[in-house]
Amino acid sequence: MLFTALGLFQFIQVFLASTLYFEISDTLVVSPGSSVLFSATLFAVLLTYIKEDATTARKMIYALVVANIVLCFLLLSFRLNIEGAYSYNPFDISTEFFYTNVFVLFVGTGILFIDSILIIFIFEFISKHISSIFLRILFTMTIVLSFDAIFFTMGSFWFFEDISKILYSGLVSKIFMSLFYSILFTIYLKYFEKDIYETDYLSFKDVYHSLTYKQKFEVAEKAIQLTESRYHTLTNLVPVGIFMTKANGKTTFVNPKWCAISGISQEDALNDGWLKAVHPDDRKKLKQGWYDNTSKKEDSDAEYRFRLPDGTITWVLGQAIPEYNDKKEIIGYVGTITDITKIKLYELELNKLKEKAEESDQLKSAFLANMSHEIRTPMNGILGLAELLKEPKLTGDEQHLYLDLIKESGVRMLNIIKDIIDISRIEANQVTVLKNEFNINEQTEYLYNFFKPETDKKNITLSLSNGISNDEAIIKTDKEKFNAVLTNLVKNAIKYTNKGSIEFGYQQEEKFLKFYVKDTGIGIQKNRQKAIFDRFVQADIKDSYAVEGAGIGLSIAKAYVEMLDGQIWVDSKKDKGSTFYFTIPFTSK
Repeated sequence: MLFTALGLFQFIQVFLASTLYFEISDTLVVSPGSSVLFSATLFAVLLTYIKEDATTARKMIYALVVANIVLCFLLLSFRLNIEGAYSYNPFDISTEFFYTNVFVLFVGTGILFIDSILIIFIFEFISKHISSIFLRILFTMTIVLSFDAIFFTMGSFWFFEDISKILYSGLVSKIFMSLFYSILFTIYLKYFEKDIYETDYLSFKDVYHSLTYKQKFEVAEKAIQLTESRYHTLTNLVPVGIFMTKANGKTTFVNPKWCAISGISQEDALNDGWLKAVHPDDRKKLKQGWYDNTSKKEDSDAEYRFRLPDGTITWVLGQAIPEYNDKKEIIGYVGTITDITKIKLYELELNKLKEKAEESDQLKSAFLANMSHEIRTPMNGILGLAELLKEPKLTGDEQHLYLDLIKESGVRMLNIIKDIIDISRIEANQVTVLKNEFNINEQTEYLYNFFKPETDKKNITLSLSNGISNDEAIIKTDKEKFNAVLTNLVKNAIKYTNKGSIEFGYQQEEKFLKFYVKDTGIGIQKNRQKAIFDRFVQADIKDSYAVEGAGIGLSIAKAYVEMLDGQIWVDSKKDKGSTFYFTIPFTSK
């Protein structure tokens, strides 16, 4: 019914286009058929293409063309019958009427077909560049109706004397009808036609087998919504930060994970705001590298740090690649940041372990060489002095001297072996703590008297300072381990002090007794003050032959102090002496 009605509508508009014009002014005449009705027909084609499927639009174009061709033959037949047969003609209608309309209809049919094709092509082309439905319709129909006015007038009325007036009038009237129908159809599409069509179309083909505008719009909208939904879901779930930038490198988007890694919000990250979160030491180099790569249109990757608001440092690996349009032009960059803090910490730990292993290797070599020296020296003394005792002419004093030296060498070797056994037991967790009560002043005085001859021999002043009276100096701890710690510290002080003085003692600090051993010896470099409490380490590895000892005394002292629930540390300056401290718990009676 629609196609039949449009076919009859075409006859009416052709009839009016060739017979009836209204004179608006001296230069403007308007044909209701051509300007109003024919324009409405073309708008109906466009509306059908937009609202219905492509098949309906195709059928409508075919129906109009076929209807026009049939009308052409009918009019031609009427003309021939009127001319060749007797007929009753009370109104005296001229046969030229039929001839003129047949000619006009033939021309209009061809142009109608071209107009219908142009409508679809031009509308599709404009739709790629303009989003407003009103402007799409207006520009499409203005172009098509202008084309129609020019070619229809030139093809149908070329022999008229006032053809220029007809052409001018056709252009003005059809442009006006373009604006009128565009407004009318836009209102209809937006406010009266609210049907939603489901479509399964997945691809675009030629004009006669492609989607309608509405179908394309629905498919595109759904595709965009689905893509955006999937994109947001993906960017929210991935364990890496995602960012997007313009071609000039300015940030336009970051996902929630990016914000969690960097510690700043999405708004603050836009443009160059993200640089504020970068660690100050990395910021300048990173910014320069990033903009160098974007100016060269290259991929980018860098390791850098974010400093979070709470001061936490996060290491990231940033990577970005260019994003291209269909013309192979870079329109921006898409990139990721990956939190590699654990990896960097692991690398730092590996480097420390490597350095420690290298140092341990040095220590091992130094220790083995030192132990060889420490054991061989007293052993050589014992063997050499034993040979001297075989001499028959030795006096009694010489024999006693040699025996004392043998005893001294034996004690030295015994101490080395004892230290090795102690450190081995500590490492194997085979050391037990046996606490008992004893007078701490008696122990410090015993050690003072024990070491006094040795310091006098080196012309070193030895002094003792006890912090509490004898009556209150009763503590409960492991006496053997306490003696081992204090003995080790005093022995070290004597070993590394060649002149000046050594002072040791203690003071009470709340629930602890704080012991100290202060000397005026060679001192210890600051970077070695922690290492000396490790096994087989002396203050200076390269100078390990300078003094006797296996380098395990302080590690034993540290282990024993910790077993007694205390702490040990040193305060020292190179060439100005050292003060060793350690604490043990104390509760007065």
